[in-house]
Amino acid sequence: MLISNFSLLILAYIFIVYILCGVIKGSIGFGMPTVSISLLSFVIDIKIIIALILIPTLIVNMYQLSKGGNFKKILKETKYFLIFSTIFIFPGAYLLKILDSSLIIFFIALILISNSVLYLLRINIKLPYHDKTTAQILVGSVNGVIIGMTSIYTMPLVFLLQSLNYNKNTTIQFLGIAFFLYPLGQLISFANFDLLSKEIIINSIIILIPIFIGLVIGQKIRQKISEALFQKFFYIMLLFMGTIILFNLI
Repeated sequence: MLISNFSLLILAYIFIVYILCGVIKGSIGFGMPTVSISLLSFVIDIKIIIALILIPTLIVNMYQLSKGGNFKKILKETKYFLIFSTIFIFPGAYLLKILDSSLIIFFIALILISNSVLYLLRINIKLPYHDKTTAQILVGSVNGVIIGMTSIYTMPLVFLLQSLNYNKNTTIQFLGIAFFLYPLGQLISFANFDLLSKEIIINSIIILIPIFIGLVIGQKIRQKISEALFQKFFYIMLLFMGTIILFNLI
């Protein structure tokens, strides 16, 4: 199996990274794919990392999907964005298949750095006509291609979210819906393009163990530490990791 290909030291590092993925998810509600990509791209091929996190992401977000009580409102206001960002995962996954891994990693690093800088500098970008069908189709399509190619869900999704001005509960449910659809779309696309093997599926199930350990820890951290403070730490970490990835590619 894929996991058994590594030394004990590397296996321990991978185990800790997936615990951290769960901690981040349990603390701030998102970030599992981003963390795994940022911290594992040095030891595992990027295409395998993206495939490995899909099943855990899908399972973990099933719970978040049902919370909030605004399911109909969210679908009414964002259905075109959600539909097209899910559909366009397919061409994004095709790009992942045909492009060189180093190019994918470079693009991911740019997204990580951009996302982190925008958050840390408190720069809010709102989409004009975000409630219009055409705008949601265009932004959703771009979002889908980026997801399929990088497994990073937050850009340009975050720009739509800033435009909607949802309260905390509605925001969490919107992210739950989106983050349920996206790994589902990725799984279908990856299976079609032979990016998903039996070994990857088995290892995806195995890594659920450290992820759920991390989830429990993260939920306890959420009760004791300010979510805003933890998010700030999260984006500083992503900025740092994105910069390191870029320097390693130069």
